[in-house]
Amino acid sequence: MKLDRLKVLCAVVEAGSLKAAAERLNRTQPAVSQALKALEAQTGTALFDRSGYRLELTAVGRRVYLQSLRVLAEAEDLTELIRHFEKGQEETLTIAIDAAADPNILSPVLSRVQGRFPDTSIVLRAEVLSDAIEAVRSGEAALAVAPAIPVMLEEAGFDYMPVARSVMRNVAAPALLDAMDAPLTLDGLRRFHQVIARDSGPASGPFGRELGVQKGQRRWYVSDLHMKKHLLLAGLGWGRLPEHMIAEDLAQGRLREIVLPHTHLGFDVEVFVFRQRRTANGPVAVHLWDAFRT
Repeated sequence: MKLDRLKVLCAVVEAGSLKAAAERLNRTQPAVSQALKALEAQTGTALFDRSGYRLELTAVGRRVYLQSLRVLAEAEDLTELIRHFEKGQEETLTIAIDAAADPNILSPVLSRVQGRFPDTSIVLRAEVLSDAIEAVRSGEAALAVAPAIPVMLEEAGFDYMPVARSVMRNVAAPALLDAMDAPLTLDGLRRFHQVIARDSGPASGPFGRELGVQKGQRRWYVSDLHMKKHLLLAGLGWGRLPEHMIAEDLAQGRLREIVLPHTHLGFDVEVFVFRQRRTANGPVAVHLWDAFRT
């Protein structure tokens, strides 16, 4: 069955007459009539009731018309998909995002990409600490959004630009904080379990040691920050989380900040988007990068 005949059928139904359909399709009326008759011959039944002033779909005609709408829509989707790949646009694009980065950074950027490149599948990889850098270095991710130190990104040979700032705070549930009895030194936290997010990457360089963890500290390990937050809310330990994850919990008193004189205070981290400098990026990756820039 030819798609052209289905287009004629839909045009006749929507325009209301052969003449109007011919004008819409920029064809002659006899050509439209011939295409319609060919479709009826193929289906083996009349699709229109021609006894009245206007053409009216028969029961079979209505079913064929509704199915034609679906077929034509799918054909248009296929055409767009083929056109997408003909232009060299990526089939899949992976973005690594560190768990400490606020995902709201991505939302407006992804909205632009979704509207411009609807046929590219976006994969968001949640990483902890060094793995965002490793994902870009290995080529597994086209780019990453993560807290970083500019000199590290320079040494890795990345293009990079700052996109946001975040604040990391040490927090605990009120009951646990009360049990700590207002510690004045880091040593006062030693007997209370510190919940630590394991590095999901190779943990080389500055990531090769556990920052902010003292010797002899009781500790539990988790693989992501959401589990870490769950344990902290349950009063099973204390630890550091980005402010965007706990702002409401702090406001509602479900968590409280641990403030020690001169140490373990909240601190700012700068969040960067970065990519390999030497790689020839596809059009979707380039558009994504430009969207971050603007």
